[in-house]
Amino acid sequence: MIKSLSLVLASLGALSLGCASTPAPEPVVARTEARERPRAPTPQPQRIASNSQCNDWEVFFDTGSAAITEPARAVLGGLAECIQRGDVRDVSIVGSADPRGAAPENLQLGQQRAEAIRAVLVARGCDPSVVRTASVGEARASGDPQTFASERHASVRTRDQVR
Repeated sequence: MIKSLSLVLASLGALSLGCASTPAPEPVVARTEARERPRAPTPQPQRIASNSQCNDWEVFFDTGSAAITEPARAVLGGLAECIQRGDVRDVSIVGSADPRGAAPENLQLGQQRAEAIRAVLVARGCDPSVVRTASVGEARASGDPQTFASERHASVRTRDQVR
C-alpha cells in the first residue's frame, strides 16, 4: 500500500513538472500558536472517492501550520494539470483546524490552509477564478485528541468539465 502510494505520488510529481515554466514564489504563511501537546505525524494526502476524473483530496497540515508538504505539492501539481487541460471547471477548497486554540484563530488558520493550496495551484499557472476558498475552522472537529491530526486539513473538491 505504501509502495503504491509512493509510486502514485512520484508519478503525479513527474506530471506536475510542466505546469509552469517559472513558478512564482509561494507566500509565507504565519504559524498560529497552539497549546503544546504531543504531535501526531501529519498524514499524507488522501484521495477521496468521487466521480471526478481528476479526483478530490484531503491535504493535511502540521499543528498550527499552513505549510504545504512535498507529497501534497505533488498531488496539487497533478490537479493543476487537470485544471489547465480544462478537465476541471471548478475547485473548492475548505480549510479546517483541530479544536486547540481559540475559535477565531482556528477559523483564520483554516482560511490560511485553503489559501496556501490555492496559491500553489495559481503559481503552477491555473486560472485563479476557477479556485474558491473557505474555512470552517474547528466547526467540524470532534474534540478527541486521537483525531486531531486528521482534523488539520483542507478538503479539495473538484467539478469536472462536462464532455
